[in-house]
Amino acid sequence: MPSHPPKPPPKTAPPAQRLDYDDGEKTIPAMDLFQVSPYITRTRTYAFVVDENQQPIELGSGRFAKAYLGEERWVESKTTFRRNVAIKILQSGVSAEDAMRFQMEKEILERVQGHDNIVELLASGESDNEHFIPPQLRGIVENDFMILELLDMSLEERLKGSRARRRRDDLLSVSAHERLFRVLEYMMPIATAIEYAHLVRDTCHRDIKPANVLLKLPDPTLRGSRLRVKLADFNVGKARDPDMDVSMTRFQSVPGTLYFQSPEQETNSFELLVNVQQGSPEVEFFEDFYIDIHENDIFSLYNRPTAYTIAGADRGRKKLMLTTPYAEMSETNVRAKVTKAVGRPADIYSLGALFYYLISGAYANPKTLYDAFRKFIEYERKDESNTVAAYIEHEYSIIQNLRAPRSEEGEGIELAPEDRFFSYKHYLDGNGELIDPRIMLVIAKAMIRNKPDSYCLSWDLYTDGISRFVDDLNMLYVQFGMDPSARWAYLREGHGANRPPGAMRRAWDRLSARLRRKR
Repeated sequence: MPSHPPKPPPKTAPPAQRLDYDDGEKTIPAMDLFQVSPYITRTRTYAFVVDENQQPIELGSGRFAKAYLGEERWVESKTTFRRNVAIKILQSGVSAEDAMRFQMEKEILERVQGHDNIVELLASGESDNEHFIPPQLRGIVENDFMILELLDMSLEERLKGSRARRRRDDLLSVSAHERLFRVLEYMMPIATAIEYAHLVRDTCHRDIKPANVLLKLPDPTLRGSRLRVKLADFNVGKARDPDMDVSMTRFQSVPGTLYFQSPEQETNSFELLVNVQQGSPEVEFFEDFYIDIHENDIFSLYNRPTAYTIAGADRGRKKLMLTTPYAEMSETNVRAKVTKAVGRPADIYSLGALFYYLISGAYANPKTLYDAFRKFIEYERKDESNTVAAYIEHEYSIIQNLRAPRSEEGEGIELAPEDRFFSYKHYLDGNGELIDPRIMLVIAKAMIRNKPDSYCLSWDLYTDGISRFVDDLNMLYVQFGMDPSARWAYLREGHGANRPPGAMRRAWDRLSARLRRKR
């Protein structure tokens, strides 16, 4: 019998090639990343939504961009799926700095995608269709946009009722106990979003404020609907990159917003009278007042191109220590500039300031509280009493002694709290009630840095103190008698169960909106 040739072995796919990615570039850092299979394409299209007068519907406007109502369509969808989105587009005539901020926001927002409490970026870039921008907007905006998920309003609008008065959240209308739980439902998502940005994406926000927190209100007709809180607007953020500094610090020396910005943002640079010596890492300065100079700050002489990173400051000897020796010629009695480093500690401070503002009923100024803290911040003696907890305990013990003043006859005098201790008014909420010391301790540990029990040091740009802040927010639920896992049921019985508007209210809202657009 003729012999048959042996059958060739079955063809097998070539082994997947392992790719060399850095841990920070892996989708799941703990897993090895292999080469992916061929991609497929699914198309989504975007367009502006216009009203009956063919006018684009504006959602809001900022310093350098405007937001309009848009629509997303899934081209390959079996049901022609569509949904409303927000189109954030660059305004015409902005400065080069603001145009760069818009580009930075797109890049940084892409970096922090993947968290439930960070606004979702659906697309960005420049349109390849000249008719994409409606004729009414041509000349007003540029062909540079971001497509974002659509939410209802900002936290600022929610608290002030500027967009819809009947949906205003009046924090002062409820008891201090219930207000805490309402505030935590705003604070916890923001804090966890910042924790993700800091520890997973190595990115700082640096402009945390109510206007940059977006809300999706619960559907009043659905018992399972929940409030969604999203952090947005990373246009002054900073992302750590091994090859470049992705931030706006190069273009704007003081990123942030008044009332909620950290001290290093408020006073980002200051002058010093110094003596410098070539080849020496020490700089002698002449300043009798307390100056906040720490590690990672930048030192330079005016009208000199070279900048040096500061390794530390000895206020007793009036010396600055540089990380590298001073390389230029020696000079005496010259003016120098110190620029503060702004990183993760700025976000932790802003979270504390925001928490204070909300717990006071959207009433108190965080800068007033920080000014009251300043004397303790400048106290540098190393002893057991130099802790935030000891300071808050001392402050509240004084307040307790003032709560029942005595007359000459020894009888108690009934006075309102704000009349009893006006110099401690920053510890009162908008109703004149004393803020609980356990809450104030969390706020103080965020706003007072550089103490043994603070959440962070002001110069530690890579601190993980945000995790301790999140832990303490969670502990407030327990300390005030609520299981954190059951908070949704509690809130649903409270401010979450709003009645849907009636037919007359809906008709009036539509008429009011039309009149405003015609104006």
